[in-house]
Amino acid sequence: MISPRSRTSPLPKPARQSQPNDRRAVVLRARLFGTFILLLFAGLVTRLWFLQIVNGEDFHSKAEANQVRRVKSRAPRGTIVDSHGDILAANRSRFAVYATPEIVKDDAVLDRVAELLGATPQDIIETIKEKKQNRYDPVRIALDVPMRTVTQIEEHKPYLPGVSTEPEPVRWYPHGPLAAHLLGTMGRINEKEYDDLKGKNKDYFNDDFLGKTGVEDAYEQYLHGAPGGTDVQIDARGRKVRTMNSANATPGSSVQLALDAKVQAAAEQVFAQNHYVGAAVAINPQTGAVLAMVSAPTFDPDDFATGIKSEKWKPLNTNPDHPLIDRTLDAMYPPGSTFKPIVAAAGLQTGAMTIHSGAYCPGSYHLGKARFGCWAVHNSVDFYSAMAHSCDVFFYIFGQSIGPDRISTYAKAFGLAEKTGIDLPSEDIGSIPSPAWKKKRFKRAGPDFQQWFGGDTLHMSIGQGDVLTTPLQMARVTATVANGGDVLKPYVVSRIVNHDGKTVYEGKRTVVRHVPVSPRNMEEVRKAMRVTVTAGTGKIVDFPQVAVAGKTGSAQTHGSALTHGWFVCFAPYDHPTIAIAAIVEHGGHGAGTAGHVARAMLQTYFKLPVTPEKSVKSD
Repeated sequence: MISPRSRTSPLPKPARQSQPNDRRAVVLRARLFGTFILLLFAGLVTRLWFLQIVNGEDFHSKAEANQVRRVKSRAPRGTIVDSHGDILAANRSRFAVYATPEIVKDDAVLDRVAELLGATPQDIIETIKEKKQNRYDPVRIALDVPMRTVTQIEEHKPYLPGVSTEPEPVRWYPHGPLAAHLLGTMGRINEKEYDDLKGKNKDYFNDDFLGKTGVEDAYEQYLHGAPGGTDVQIDARGRKVRTMNSANATPGSSVQLALDAKVQAAAEQVFAQNHYVGAAVAINPQTGAVLAMVSAPTFDPDDFATGIKSEKWKPLNTNPDHPLIDRTLDAMYPPGSTFKPIVAAAGLQTGAMTIHSGAYCPGSYHLGKARFGCWAVHNSVDFYSAMAHSCDVFFYIFGQSIGPDRISTYAKAFGLAEKTGIDLPSEDIGSIPSPAWKKKRFKRAGPDFQQWFGGDTLHMSIGQGDVLTTPLQMARVTATVANGGDVLKPYVVSRIVNHDGKTVYEGKRTVVRHVPVSPRNMEEVRKAMRVTVTAGTGKIVDFPQVAVAGKTGSAQTHGSALTHGWFVCFAPYDHPTIAIAAIVEHGGHGAGTAGHVARAMLQTYFKLPVTPEKSVKSD
């Protein structure tokens, strides 16, 4: 029998009644963990975005900075020597100060460096901004720094992170102003030059110095060496961790000039001692080699070696005598009576005159109502005496017989009104007039200015009027007469030798043309120039040891009562090895000024004793 209690009493509930709560707890914990993971992942993504996107470039640069970097070293520039090996341009070691671009962020370091260099912080900031390649490669902020300053920087180095000093080769001219215009000047590379050279795969620094004028410019490709370098590992602040491989810089090639430094110095001394303004050029008439190129006044190219300072630039730039102009090839002058050998050659070759032609000189010549003067009364003259005493009347008369067109043709055949082709950066061409030239030249001025007058022919016959030449051109004309008629291309560089001792370039004799004058007629012109020295206006170069032929000249200029003094000559007469053209601005008679220059050059070249000069009147 079943008891009632057993029927009515409920059975005990199982323990599973607590499971829903446990499940909820598990779910809650899972959700919390998932949220944590999600937040952690979001933080990681955010951090990665911050590192790679926001500061990616900065960290990339810092990472690169810890890699091996190539630190370049500057190459010594090639030397320039004269024909005897005398050094005209070389290098000397000078200290430079470098700073990493990061120092602009450190005012304390910036102020210390600026104080030591005698500069302003802004100066340094601007230099770094202009020249920096990246954030970590050092930038040169000062060059040619005094040793005292270098010592101070080294002493303060613990307080100047990112600042260093290094020795560098700097251009040096041991003879100072000697041949300054020919050698040329150095200057800091500009942005256009740097981009052009970089585009041609030339290895230059963006703060390099390169040739700007003269030989330094014309032969830059040979004189500039190849930088060396050292592989170093540096940290993010630009500090060197360790040194690895290194390669030495390759020096530039050595350039040897045809120049004779002693002849150059002799001419420069006469210009300087007498305060002459002008130029002188000497050429070997057999080869075209330039033996001397003098322009006065001159300057010291050392002032340009590391960038010319304002206190040095201002006197040069404001000097009324313009010392920076190379008067040998960038200044044009009427040649005056030194043009007469060309007219004489044209007259003989065309038959307009002979060596027996004569004229009477009362001191002037009349063309219509116009009077054209001669510098003296010569009375009766023939071909030789007219040349020897530079009689203008003789050349007035026979210049008309030759005619302006034929004079122009022969003048151009001798190399006037064209570039000589010398191996230097620039030169003027001058002008040789003719009726057609005048019509074209003064086309805009109207018919009255275009017409060719008889007086134009007279002026042209004595190297005046619109006849303009450079001293270099007149030296070449003189060399052409000296060698019998070969118009040569002048050259200043005779040889270039690279760092291995191999000759990579040689100057050579180049004949541009032969003038259309017979050997017989050319010899008559040479004889007349010889008589000029022995019995005429050129006695200042009449030496017993060597036979010299020459021609004096004086050229009228606008706005001055004093004429330019010219003197051209060649020697020895039988086999000339030197031809000279010298001019002294506002020097008056040629023999009395330019003649002194030519005399000193000949005495030095031929090693002649210094003897009293012969005094003689000249045009």
